Amino acid sequence: MRFTSIQFRLTFIFIGISFLTTLFMGAHAIYGAIQETENMLAESRKDLEESAHLQLEYQAHTAWSVVSACYQAQLRGDLTKERAMQVAADLVRNMRYDNGQGYFTIDTDEGVNVVLLGTEAEGKPRLDAQDPNGRYFIREMIQQAKLGGGFSNFMFPKPGTKEPLPKLYYTMEFAPYHWIIGTGIWIDHIDKRVSSREKHFASSMTSRIIKVLTSLVLLEFLFVLLAFYTGRKLAHPIQIATRRMKELGNGKLKMDEETATQMKKLSEREDELGAMSRAMNEMNKKLYDNQQLILSMAQHDILTGLANRRHLTEFIDGCSPDTMFTLISLDLDHFKEVNDNFGHQTGDAALLILAEVLRAEFFDALNVRMGGDEFLIVITGKEQQATVETRLQAFMQQLLFVYQQDKQLRCLTISAGIAYADEQPVPIDVLMSRSDEALYAAKSSGRSRYRVYGRD
Repeated sequence: MRFTSIQFRLTFIFIGISFLTTLFMGAHAIYGAIQETENMLAESRKDLEESAHLQLEYQAHTAWSVVSACYQAQLRGDLTKERAMQVAADLVRNMRYDNGQGYFTIDTDEGVNVVLLGTEAEGKPRLDAQDPNGRYFIREMIQQAKLGGGFSNFMFPKPGTKEPLPKLYYTMEFAPYHWIIGTGIWIDHIDKRVSSREKHFASSMTSRIIKVLTSLVLLEFLFVLLAFYTGRKLAHPIQIATRRMKELGNGKLKMDEETATQMKKLSEREDELGAMSRAMNEMNKKLYDNQQLILSMAQHDILTGLANRRHLTEFIDGCSPDTMFTLISLDLDHFKEVNDNFGHQTGDAALLILAEVLRAEFFDALNVRMGGDEFLIVITGKEQQATVETRLQAFMQQLLFVYQQDKQLRCLTISAGIAYADEQPVPIDVLMSRSDEALYAAKSSGRSRYRVYGRD
């Protein structure tokens, strides 16, 4: 394009560069928000599925323990084998969980049903039973149990209905009686909860994008006005400003020392070029702050503000191989009851309280929300076990004290598992597995307590 005036030529260049910068940053912000929403939804689904797996494993082990207790009575001579098997079957048949919706089944390893809610199926063979997709789910359940316990997926209608729905089942073997003990849940609720969260995240993302775009549009409007005042200045200051705008268009928000000095001198001018330079610096600061905000949101839990799994991974990658770690896995007890009885807003309040107490008691550690009601404390450097346990006890006591002040949260307690690197560094994945084992031991032994890996 041809211009008869250098002023209009420079004005056109300035407007073009500022528009490209605004367009780039707007696209970058939208793309980042979309990616963040997709990641949060994926993590949400993963957390719900992991919670379902843990619940089924725990409940199946509970039923297995009941049968094992009857078997022990048989071994002591308190019951005959037939009587022990009958008592075990009756006990398991009457067991319920999840507000009475969860129940247990027992089949022999040859596919003959022993326990199924006292229905007509008891005592009949089910080895050839198929779901609507043609899966021999009884055979699959027996196979998983024989392998040491495992999960099966198939379609099965809920009690009192005829429509088959996806169901997740966990089975394990009780070898002395040749029994396959199992329990399952329908997982259609996971899709419903994920869909609900998707709507919430989408609404939040839209609001955030509108704010970013509004800010960028206002900045673009400001630079259009300033462009008309820059054409009357000398070529060298214009070249400096143009170069800086190109850097912004390429996403380079942090200035080097030389550019910062030049821009400072330009901003001290009292004419239009000085005003433009100051506006550029203000835009640079706002864009940089927005970029840092987006990066921070990608590394922190949106509810509690604690570090998320991505932040944890980057933190571990940044540590040297000889770093000594101490890990504490935390899990709220009875959290599902609070959500079910008082709603997710009350559950979110409980998580926010936990996060605040965690920051106060472990201010020098990396505090991570792993998902749902699961948290992780990462302490670097060699620590004395007694010191860590004392701090953990203080944290648990303070948290329970706060929960006791609210009648809706009084049922909540917390369980913890500790894993140390004693004399030499231990791989972080090994420590996480150990802290999870210790946490499981704490929950298995009654909850509202902690256990240390390696200690009987």
